[in-house]
Amino acid sequence: MFKKFGLHAVLIISCAIIIFYPMLSQKPDPEKAEKATAAATRFLSMIDAGKYEISWQKSAKLLSEKIEQKDWVEKLAKVNSIYGPLVERILTKSTFTTSAKDSPDGEYIILLYDSSFKNKASANETIIVTLEEDNVWRVAGYHIK
Repeated sequence: MFKKFGLHAVLIISCAIIIFYPMLSQKPDPEKAEKATAAATRFLSMIDAGKYEISWQKSAKLLSEKIEQKDWVEKLAKVNSIYGPLVERILTKSTFTTSAKDSPDGEYIILLYDSSFKNKASANETIIVTLEEDNVWRVAGYHIK
């Protein structure tokens, strides 16, 4: 009887390792995470200051290829008019991946923030930062809801 349950325990533990190990290995390297977070912080500072054109110009090639500067500025201005000024932003999660939706394989760090604004007490911001060919981390995507 013990052998039967022992085998089940080993199988359950093995399955748990197979399922959860990839999730644990998705944590970014601390040095990469620090550089990506610094890039995201600079980017968010530009957006918070209303410097939408500059944020687009300083973004990753992927972002500027997916949306024109004019459209970027209009969308961020609209969000800012609805949400109002930033009150607080807290980084809640950082994940490393080598692939992103509708993007080529590469190195990406996805940063999730819990944020609050004057007119929206609870918001979620997602920033995708990518390591570009010149070895510089830049923002490749931004989403707020």
